[in-house]
Amino acid sequence: MLKVNQLSKVFNQNTINENRVFDNLSLSVNKGDFVAIIGSNGAGKSTLLNMISGTLVGDSGVILIDGEDVSRKDEYLRAKYIGRVFQNPSVGVSPKMTILENLSLADNKGKSFGLTLGINKKRVNYYKDLLKEVDLGLEDKLYNKVELLSGGQRQALTLLMAVMSDPKLLLLDEHTAALDPKTSEKIMDITKKIVKERGITTLMVTHNLKHAMDCGNRLFMMHRGRVVIDVQGKEKQDLTTDKLFELFEKVNVKDDLSDRTLFG
Repeated sequence: MLKVNQLSKVFNQNTINENRVFDNLSLSVNKGDFVAIIGSNGAGKSTLLNMISGTLVGDSGVILIDGEDVSRKDEYLRAKYIGRVFQNPSVGVSPKMTILENLSLADNKGKSFGLTLGINKKRVNYYKDLLKEVDLGLEDKLYNKVELLSGGQRQALTLLMAVMSDPKLLLLDEHTAALDPKTSEKIMDITKKIVKERGITTLMVTHNLKHAMDCGNRLFMMHRGRVVIDVQGKEKQDLTTDKLFELFEKVNVKDDLSDRTLFG
């Protein structure tokens, strides 16, 4: 479903601050996979999502979504395939607009438009039913401005908006990191419910090891721009925090030995 072939990206090329994030990175994600992505700071996790979505363009390599090469497509063109939720609960919504207006915008994503009202009153009950599913009382706040909502309510709304157009791919970029622990768990429960019911292929970047182990059928561990661990199926189900740390330590040891071989 998603294929990344020989992807390379260098920031500040040919300067003292040159940073080679990816050097011929390749990976493949099957349709319906829910992949949790973990790794150290600077491993390339968020950069990978930015390159898949088109926020950043690779220096070389190919990104395929359902067999279509989107590597050089503008971000707004890729948006018809992709739903995305960011760490900041305010990024995916328009705070000065009402919940109804935000949902209407998401509902019209990718559709042609003319001289008609942006809000279809016939869809109001549908929106209310959607909001009831997240169980945060949002169905009773349809005409409230989004800026009046809590961070958790905004993130739940953003999740609903991200999947309303039935995207082929959902990208979650540390979407619970800015929330308190209780709200974070609630948003993860909503996330798992939405992804399971809709069967959306999902990539979720997280620093929360519990979320990484509890969510999805697959886990990537990234390190220095590479996917060094790809765990799925029963192996992922049997993961513990200790096993994850052991895997990560082994990766670091191997890299340290490699560094000494090259430069020692």
